[in-house]
Amino acid sequence: MKKYNLSNIMKRAWELVKKSGMTISSGLKKAWEEAKNMGKEKFKKSAKILKPGYDENCCTDSAYLYFSLWEKYGKSRIYINDYKRRALAFIDKETKYITEYDLQGVSRAEYKETVKKFFETYEF
Repeated sequence: MKKYNLSNIMKRAWELVKKSGMTISSGLKKAWEEAKNMGKEKFKKSAKILKPGYDENCCTDSAYLYFSLWEKYGKSRIYINDYKRRALAFIDKETKYITEYDLQGVSRAEYKETVKKFFETYEF
């Protein structure tokens, strides 16, 4: 099953070439970026994502990981916290590199799946 409509991506790339004066290479990169980010929400300041294996209706705060934006000293990071607001890791917004701390009782599988879901849901 195809995930992207290649015809629409190529048409959008040529449209960017003709209207914006881009090269075909930069037009294709931009068209692919638009296709990949389509349907994603813009990350603002915070988010709460349910860990895999939990039901939304009957869960406590411990079933979620919390993502919060921090910007100071010329740095921009998204911190990943548990329900007690202990920092588990942070994501550098420019490089999207994840620096992990001690996961403090959160299983690595739950952590990785929740972070993957965050990247699929939000753009930043």
